Amino acid sequence: MNQPSISIEEIYVATVVTASSVQASLWVNKLLYAYKDDDANNNNDNPTRFLVGLDVKWRSEYGHQHNPVKVLQLCVEQRCLIFQIRRCDAIPNALSNFLSDTRFTFTGIHINEIVRRLILDYNVRVGNIMDIRMLKERVQLRRSGPRLILDYNVRVGNIRELQTWLEEERERVRLERDILIWGMQNRMSVQSANWDEKCLNLEQIMYACMDSFIPFQAACYGMV
Repeated sequence: MNQPSISIEEIYVATVVTASSVQASLWVNKLLYAYKDDDANNNNDNPTRFLVGLDVKWRSEYGHQHNPVKVLQLCVEQRCLIFQIRRCDAIPNALSNFLSDTRFTFTGIHINEIVRRLILDYNVRVGNIMDIRMLKERVQLRRSGPRLILDYNVRVGNIRELQTWLEEERERVRLERDILIWGMQNRMSVQSANWDEKCLNLEQIMYACMDSFIPFQAACYGMV
């Protein structure tokens, strides 16, 4: 098991890279324990607390050859699991139950294809899903109320409200830029990598982490 700390935009993501069913179960169970602790302390009013970034990796396919999913990635806040699912001895029940738990919403890009692959290759089903490509419309709809007059047609009651709006706009622009750059780099350099390697290299680990972390961050931003 490898446990690197990946830095993304100066945010450190504690990452577990493993092919062990035991370690994958441990990661999930620790996460669920944290949710139970939040419930016990009534810290359950955060609308993003049940969001999970989800992605998978497989070798590019040529012709009619089918290459099964090699790696599954999950991200919650600053914790990431990179599970080498093709190398594990068995799919852990804790992971299967977590993915099918309808309390959680699993978000990613082309999430329907991710779900289809998991069913096809491992008969693993995912409960609630959300494609982050739909978030742009949701954010625009949410902001269709009062706006700055003139250029942005937004009405602001006080300076603090204006500062909040400007911070949100900066965050939106930064997030859209990051997703664009991330998507281009990911498709160009890493998608064709050999994800069946026993030991993934640092570049693979970094991009695997980003591919679940950024959808999680985007979903959180779109739902707040």
